[in-house]
Amino acid sequence: MQSQEFRLFTPGPLNTSAQVRQAAGRDLGSRSPVAIHLSARLREDIVDIAGCDASWSAVPLSGSGTFAVEAMLCSLPAADDHLLIIENGVYSARMVDICRIHAIPHSVLTLPPHQGFDLAQVELALKQTPLVTHIAAVHFETALGVINDIDGLTQLANRYGCQLLIDAISTFGVLPLDYSAPSLSAVALSANKCLHGLPGIAFVLVRKAVLATHVAPRTLSLDLRAQANALDGNGQWRFTPPLQIMLALKQAIDEYRQQGGRRARHRAYSQRMAHLLDGMARLGFTPIIQPQFCAPLIVTLAPNPGIQCEIDKLNDFLFQRGLVIYPTKHWAVNSFRIGVMGELDIQDIDDLLTAFAEFTAQAAPGTLQPNPLSLRPAL
Repeated sequence: MQSQEFRLFTPGPLNTSAQVRQAAGRDLGSRSPVAIHLSARLREDIVDIAGCDASWSAVPLSGSGTFAVEAMLCSLPAADDHLLIIENGVYSARMVDICRIHAIPHSVLTLPPHQGFDLAQVELALKQTPLVTHIAAVHFETALGVINDIDGLTQLANRYGCQLLIDAISTFGVLPLDYSAPSLSAVALSANKCLHGLPGIAFVLVRKAVLATHVAPRTLSLDLRAQANALDGNGQWRFTPPLQIMLALKQAIDEYRQQGGRRARHRAYSQRMAHLLDGMARLGFTPIIQPQFCAPLIVTLAPNPGIQCEIDKLNDFLFQRGLVIYPTKHWAVNSFRIGVMGELDIQDIDDLLTAFAEFTAQAAPGTLQPNPLSLRPAL
């Protein structure tokens, strides 16, 4: 990996290649033929990476993945539609917030956050709420590192005649979805997760037939139909596009393909995760999520009994060494998340394991003091 000040073992933003960062260092006029071609190229690339056919359209938006999720929820259900949100984590709870703010008719099925959702409970909710027209869910909840069975949900939605709106922000480019399923209507994604782009641009993949239906807009800047119509018309965004971020994404996609695409990236992530879990087990840390609900993206770990690990001290210890992890809100005391996405390699995992070994060796009660905040390197 290229030498970098910080190595980010987080859900995102992630480490990017030097070439991706360099690609952003170029100015470009938004109405130039080059910019118009760039927008068209990225839209085609996203459809190609997804593996869907010409019946789908990739609609880009400025902002984080949450912008794409909000655009999807605000733009696609009509006023007389009813959304069932499967809430089993922080990001599906965010969907609930979006629907409440925009007064989108919805019901919420709240399920445990430490496991993938139970399709039997989803089916029961559909039977009890026959007015449901759309189902919204998250493919992978990074708050704890929980994978949901979207293939099973797709089959359920097919049977009940519902349309699926999926947040695939943390999985797009590595974990596939079945875009041929009749119920799958829209998928939100971001550039700065498994594609290894810079944050600042997101997409919603939408069936063209869905975009062709009329729904009164609930928002100006996040109106997917208006954005798609503008791009399909004159090739231009309605508002200022994030051109430097788009140039970086083009480079990131080129690298993604050069490295072997989805299968190769999944294989690399899986190797890193296996290496990480083996090393952390030897150091006395255990995943808190059962293996069947995990994916090689993010893992939440907690110290075994007898292992001294105060999360605030751990974070500071790692930060001083240019290593960044995230704590997590879980009932397991001092639990934390480690991600293996982004421009990392096995040596980076080894360096993190070495730092953990040093920390646990020093962390006997009263022996380890947190480093002063003033000594932290500048971001």
